[in-house]
Amino acid sequence: MTLLEQHPRQNPADDGYQRAVAAAHQKLNDAVVDSTGVRSTVSESWRRSLELHHTPRTVTTPVSIPSDTLADHRKSHPIAAVLPMLHTLLAPAHDVGLITAISNTAGHLLWVDGASTTRTRAEDIGFSPGTDWSEASMGTSAPGTALSTGAPAQVAGAEHFSQNVHDFYCSAIPLRHPSGGILGMLDITGSATAVTPLALAMLRNTAQAIEQFWATQIFPSTSHAEPTNLLQATALLEVASGRTARLGKARLSMRHAEILTLLDWHRTGLSATQLAYELFGELAPDQLRARLTTVRAEISRLRKLLEKSHHPIALHSQPYRLDTTVPTDAAAAMNALHRGDITSALRFAPADVLPTSEAPGIADIRQQLAVTLREAVLADATAEQLWTYLGRNQAANDVEAWMLALKILPPTSPRRAVATATLQRLTH
Repeated sequence: MTLLEQHPRQNPADDGYQRAVAAAHQKLNDAVVDSTGVRSTVSESWRRSLELHHTPRTVTTPVSIPSDTLADHRKSHPIAAVLPMLHTLLAPAHDVGLITAISNTAGHLLWVDGASTTRTRAEDIGFSPGTDWSEASMGTSAPGTALSTGAPAQVAGAEHFSQNVHDFYCSAIPLRHPSGGILGMLDITGSATAVTPLALAMLRNTAQAIEQFWATQIFPSTSHAEPTNLLQATALLEVASGRTARLGKARLSMRHAEILTLLDWHRTGLSATQLAYELFGELAPDQLRARLTTVRAEISRLRKLLEKSHHPIALHSQPYRLDTTVPTDAAAAMNALHRGDITSALRFAPADVLPTSEAPGIADIRQQLAVTLREAVLADATAEQLWTYLGRNQAANDVEAWMLALKILPPTSPRRAVATATLQRLTH
C-alpha cells in the first residue's frame, strides 16, 4: 500500500508525497522502481516506461508527426464533430489557467486549447498538437497512462517519467466508441489544480456527454480514429504474420526484420549501444565494440534497402529511429489491444513476433504482445474471438483458455467437442 493510498483523500500534489516520489524517481536512472512511497498506477507505468526507454534521461521531447498527417487525423477523428461542445464543457478549466488536450489512440495530440500562458509553457516541453504523448514516446504521463490502461489517470509533478515534465500536473480519461473500444483521450494539464477530484469529475462528465452524442450517430464498428488505409499499410511491415518477414512484397533478412521491429516498438529511438544490447544481450566491453561495428554496418545496409523500396520509411540516426506512419503488424496489434479492439489485434498478429529470432529485445516484444493478448482475450473476448485465439500456437496447451471456451461457447456449438477433447488431452 502506498502513502497516497493510505490517505485516499490526499492530493497527489501534496508536498510530502511529492518529495517521496522525487526520491523514488531518482532511482529510475538506475532502472530501479521503488514503489514504497509511490501510487501503484504510477509505479506500474514506470515499469512499463523502463522497458521502453531504459532510463528517464533519454526521454526529453516527444516524437511528432508531420503537419499534413496531423491535418488528416483531425479531419477523420469523430471528436471534430463535438469540438464546440468540448469548448463549452471545458471552459471552467481554461478560466483557472489550465489547458485541455485531445489525442487519438496512438497518443498524438490533435488539439490543445486553453489558457495561453500555460499553453506557451507546455509548448516548451513539446506538449502541442502533433506530438506523441504515449508511454512509448514520453513514458509516464496522464495521457500515456490512460491510453495504456484504458482507465482514467492522474499524474502529478515528479510522478512523470521524464524529468522535463516535473513542473506539470495532468488528468486524463479515455474516450470510447459506442461499442466500447477506445477512440482517443481527453486531458487537463497545468498547475496542481489539474489533479484535483474536481478536475477528474469534469473530465468524466465531458467524456460522458461526448460518448452519449456518439451513441446517437452511425459509427463504423472498426472506426478507431486511425487512417482508413491502416490494414493495407500495416501489411508493409510483416513480422507477426507467421510467414517470412516482409517489407511490402520484399523478403527481409532476419537481422533487418529485428532492427525494424525494435525501432518501431521503441519509437523514440535507440542508440547504437542500446540496439546492440537489444540484438545481442549483455556484452563484455571488447564484445560490445565488435557488435557496434556489426550494428552500424547492418543499419547502413538497411537504410539502402529502405531508400530503394519506395515505401514511406526513413531511418534516422542519433538515435536510430524510424520516420514513418506505417507500424509493424506487431505494433499495430498492441495498439489495437490498448484501445480494446481484440478482433483487430488477432488479425494484425496471427502468429508470434519473429518466432525464430533469439534477439533478447525481440523475445521481450514477443512476450509482451503474447501476454497482453492473452489477458485481453481471457478478460473480454467473445466466443468467436476466443476461438480465433485458440488457433494460435501459444494457446495450444493453455488449459485456462480452453476451459473458458467450454464456458462461453453456445451449448449446441460443435466446437465444444474439440474443446472437451483438448482439455482431456491436457489434463490427463
